[in-house]
This record gives sequence, C-alpha cells and structure tokens, in this order.
Amino acid sequence: MNDLRRDINEVFAKQQGQLGDVAGAGNRMLRAATTGRRINRQLWPSVAGVALVLVAAAAIGVSIVVRGLHPRNVVTNHPSPTPIATPAPTPMSQLLQVPSSTPVILFRDPVNNQQLDGVTWDGSARGRVGTNADVAMGFTQNPAGTLYGWTGYIRDRAGRLVASPTVNTKGFSGTWADDGRHYCSMVSKSALPPAGGEPATLQLTAVGQAPKNVAQVGRMADQAGSGVASCSIERDRAVVANYGSSGSTVQFWVVQLSTGRILWTRPSGDIRTSRDGQYIAEISYDQSTGRSTTTIYSPTGTVLGLAAGRIEAFSWDGSLAVQMADYNGPVSVVRWRDGTVIWSGPSDAGYWDAMPEPGGQRIAVSVRDPQHPQTGGYPPHNVYVVGPDGKAIPLLTDVE
Repeated sequence: MNDLRRDINEVFAKQQGQLGDVAGAGNRMLRAATTGRRINRQLWPSVAGVALVLVAAAAIGVSIVVRGLHPRNVVTNHPSPTPIATPAPTPMSQLLQVPSSTPVILFRDPVNNQQLDGVTWDGSARGRVGTNADVAMGFTQNPAGTLYGWTGYIRDRAGRLVASPTVNTKGFSGTWADDGRHYCSMVSKSALPPAGGEPATLQLTAVGQAPKNVAQVGRMADQAGSGVASCSIERDRAVVANYGSSGSTVQFWVVQLSTGRILWTRPSGDIRTSRDGQYIAEISYDQSTGRSTTTIYSPTGTVLGLAAGRIEAFSWDGSLAVQMADYNGPVSVVRWRDGTVIWSGPSDAGYWDAMPEPGGQRIAVSVRDPQHPQTGGYPPHNVYVVGPDGKAIPLLTDVE
C-alpha cells in the first residue's frame, strides 16, 4: 500500500502542472498510478480512499483555473449524484429447461455452493439443476452431465438417487466411461494398503450394478497408488496409471476391458489421455532449460508426434488439444498434428481444467480468474468453449 501511495504521489507531482483537461485530472492520475498492477479486491477500499484525495486535488486545480478565467472568482457548485445501492447477488433461480438427455456442463452456483447449476454447450440455456448439501464438497459429472456423483452416491439431473456405490474414500472413486453409464475404478484388498504395497485390480461398473473385475494391474500402497486415466466403452479400453508418492506417473498400462488383456505398457512420467485412450500424451520436463515437451502415442504405442510445452487435454474426437508453454503460463488450443494454434487464452490466466464436448469437436477450457483471488476450496475460474474454427464462447465467469 505504501508503494501504491508513493506511485500516486509521484504521478500527481508530475501531472499537477500538466492538468490540461482538468475535468478528468483525477481519473488520469489514478489510472497512471495503478497501470500494470494486478487487481486485488482487498486493496480497493484503500485505493478508493486515495482516489478521493486525488479528486480533491483535482477539484482544487479546477477551482484555480476557474478563478483565473473569471474575474469575479465565481465557482459553480454542481450537486453530487445520489448513490445507488448495488443489490446483493442471488443464486440462480430459474430451472434448467432442457431435455434430460441434452449434454450440459454442471457447475456449483457462485452464490450458493450447495446448489448445482447447468449450462448447455452453446450457452443458449442455463439454470438451476437442484440443491444438495453434498455438492458443496464436490462432484464429478459424466461426460454429458446427465449423472453426477460424489462420496457414496450417483444422482441424475432431477436429483434422484440412482446408485449408492460402496466406497472407502471421499469423493467419486471412479473415472466415468465415455458412454456415461459405466465407470472404471481401482481397488485393492486392504482399505489401508501396507507400506510395501499390494496388487490392485481394475473394475468396470455399470451404474446401479455390482462391479466386475477386469484385470489385476498396478499396485496400491500407503504413499502411492493406481488410478484410471481414461475409460472407454466405445474403444473397449482403459488406461491405468501407477502413481508415485509425488503424484507423477511411474508406469501406465492400456487394458482391454472385455478381456483384461494388457495391450501395451510403458514406464512413464506425467501423462494425459484422450477420453477413449486412443491418444496418450507423455509430458517431459527439462530441468536445465525449464521447458516441457510432450510425446504423443498412438493406440498401439507408436510415437505420433512431438509438441512443445504441455498437452493437458484432448477434444472428444482427438483432433484438438489444450496446450501450455509451461506449467504456469497461458493456455491455448491447438491442432496438435500440425501445431496450428487456433485459440489463445487470456495472457494473465493460468490453466485449470478442460472437458471435451461429448460426440463433438468443441472443448471447454477452464482458466483461473486473475481478477478474483481464491477464497474457498477452489480458485474462481472462467470457462470458454472453443470450436475447431477457433471461435470461443465465454460460457461461465467466476465459478468454482
């Protein structure tokens, strides 16, 4: 704050003799003093106080000029505008009016974190889905947003309970399959695996039915474990990753769901997969240069290409990818086969997440909102839907 006051004083001293259009002097000085600073909502009351000082100083300048122009030193006083109260934001009230099968993106209401809202991919319809206290803890939707789940439950958009999976962890323990009616998960014999680890089993579950064992693959341990990167009924495969204590992938396996056969495997670092496991992006970080590169593998494990930076997600058809130059840098959407950048995100907003449009070519990209600091469990973020032509729809703003 002292730096900001010093900057404002310096700018005021420089511009006091250059008022020119004195009516806008206060605004010009405030803009000049705050240009290039990242907005912090906690500072704005103080900045507003400094702004009042500037306005008062500008008013003195106006008075001097007016007195100089009018021999009788008459100063005209203008009445101050009546302040208008800003209404407090309220949760979304109208219901989401679309057929139950229409794909939507679900999100927690920005005002009431126990309310679930939804919006169509083109932004033409949005509204309240329902209220559930569990939503405040989190949720995981299936690709079309027709079902969502968290600890021990799966519900439809009408709020009906459709399944109560047995779980021993918080959160939704599975990875939704691309058909939206199945999910893959990893289990082991012990609720708390021993330090040395124990074998893990890939399971496939149809919503509301008992899980089926697919294959023994990966391991579970107290400081490491296995997870499902992608699950595809359409392609009859899942990608299982073994994670070390730091969260990085140690090895991954491509498993055929119908037979449990291991199609191919590879020791690896950080990976991202397409929704059907057809494309696997392996991210490598060079500590000497501080830069990342991504190797993209085909369904059979052959190298398809290299990409600069980090590939974070793929569109449903696999033609587009979400790319970052480095971990904290801005995000873009590219045609990864030729490297063409079709959309660039805000330069001051980092990547948060992405979701492919089911059955389509568009991809929803979520970026952190640089104007609003994190106050709860998740940082506020903005969502853009990017199409294959590079056109982006700003779909959601300041949601968690």
